[in-house]
Amino acid sequence: MAERNSLYLVSGEGAAKIDAWRARVRKRAEAEGGPGALELFEGKEGGPAALAAALATLSFSDGTRYLLADGVEGWKETELELIEPELAAMPPDTVLVLIARGKIPPRVAKAVEKGGGETVSYDAPKPWELPGWARERAQEEGLRLDGEAAKVLVGTVGTSQARIAREIEKLALAKHPDTNVSVQDIEEFASGDAGPDVWALADALVAGRVDAALQVAERLGEERPTALSFRLVRELRNAHRAAAMLDAGVADAQIAKEMGMPPWKAKKTIAKARKADRDGLERALCAFADFEVETRGGGQLDEETAFTRTLVRAAG
Repeated sequence: MAERNSLYLVSGEGAAKIDAWRARVRKRAEAEGGPGALELFEGKEGGPAALAAALATLSFSDGTRYLLADGVEGWKETELELIEPELAAMPPDTVLVLIARGKIPPRVAKAVEKGGGETVSYDAPKPWELPGWARERAQEEGLRLDGEAAKVLVGTVGTSQARIAREIEKLALAKHPDTNVSVQDIEEFASGDAGPDVWALADALVAGRVDAALQVAERLGEERPTALSFRLVRELRNAHRAAAMLDAGVADAQIAKEMGMPPWKAKKTIAKARKADRDGLERALCAFADFEVETRGGGQLDEETAFTRTLVRAAG
C-alpha cells in the first residue's frame, strides 16, 4: 500500500501473505485514526448488505476511512447487486480492502475492475516448497532454520502456512536469545494436534465457564503458559475462522479446503465452530492478545499469574 488506491481485492490460497496484508492495513488505519479505526466486515452479518450500507453512510471523521471485508469468497450471488454500485463509485477519502481466501466471485472481480481497483493475488507454496518458505519466514523472525529442521517442522505441524508461521513465532520466543533452531528444538517445542485437553480448555473459555477452564489448565500445568497459549490461540483462531465461513454460508467441504486441514481435523473444528458462541471467541482471542503483550515484556506480572488472569478474562 505504498501509493494508496481506494479499492483493493486481495485473493488466493497464500494465507500467510494475505494475513500479513490484512495486518498492514490495520496498522496503517490505526496509525492514522487510532485504535479501532479499521472497520471490519466478516461473517454473515458482515456481508455485502452491511458493507454497502456502510459505504453509503457519510463519515464525519477527519482523514481517510478504512474498511476491510474478509470472506468475500463466500458472498452469495443474490447479494452482489447490493455492493456492485458502491464498488464502481467509491466515496472520497475511503479505502476498501476485499479479501477472498480462494476463488473470487466473478461479479466482484468485474466490479473492482470497473471501479479502478487494484487486484493482488497470492498463491500458496506447493507442498515441496513449504520448507523453503518456512526458512524464509524464520529469517524474518531472526531465526536460522536449516533445511532438515524446516522439513521436520512442516512434517510436524502440517501444510498450513498460518500454522507454520505461528510455530515459528513460538520457536522465536522459546529460543530467545539464541537464534539457531535445530531438529531437536522442533521436536521439543513445535506442536502437532492440539489434543483433547486444549480443546476442552478452549470450549470452557468460549462458554464462559471459569472454574472448568482453570481445572483443565491445572491438568496441563506441566506445560509452560506461553507454549500452551500458542496451542490454545491456534484452536480459537481456527474455530473463529470456521465460524465466520459457516455464517457466510460456506459449505463444510469448502471450509476444510480453505483451512488446509486433514479431513478429520476439519470436521472436528467445524463441529466446534458450529456450536461456539461468536462473542465468546472474540473475547477469548482479545484476552490472549493482551497476554502476549504481557509476556513479551509489556507487563509486570509473572508468566503463571498473567496466564491465570488471562483465563479468567477470556471466560468472561
